[in-house]
Amino acid sequence: MPRPLRRATPSAERHQRAVEWERWFRGESSQAAYRIELTRLTGLAPEVGGKLVEDVADLLVDRVPASLGVPALLAISVLVSHAPKASEASRVLLLAITEELAPAHARTVLENLALAWHASQCIFATDRRRAFLRAELLQTIRRLEASNAPGVDAITAILAVLD
Repeated sequence: MPRPLRRATPSAERHQRAVEWERWFRGESSQAAYRIELTRLTGLAPEVGGKLVEDVADLLVDRVPASLGVPALLAISVLVSHAPKASEASRVLLLAITEELAPAHARTVLENLALAWHASQCIFATDRRRAFLRAELLQTIRRLEASNAPGVDAITAILAVLD
């Protein structure tokens, strides 16, 4: 899927962001690590489990450790599962998190999504699970808004459209 049109970023700014991204996201992030973690968390065979997140996994592979990225991807897939175009919605939401937020803030959102996904394991009703994950994400977004974190408005707008 093509990336959305964005303003041209000077190479120095891209380099600085890459350095900062590496500072906040250390750990095994290969495609193999994602398959292993997905199998561990879902109990599904790698090829079956991969279908759950194949539309967005490429945005995190080689960037975010699998132990953080996989549960965050699973949370996002539950959050957008009711949307008419769930694949596109999950991709847009993840792009906003990884591209619009500063790396430290992206780490905060991804960690909270991952923690919420783990905490929601005992909720079997999909609607209740989605509501729980949404509430946790909105709480994180409110905290970032209170600290005037740039880029949070993009995530808020996407969530409003998904509502």
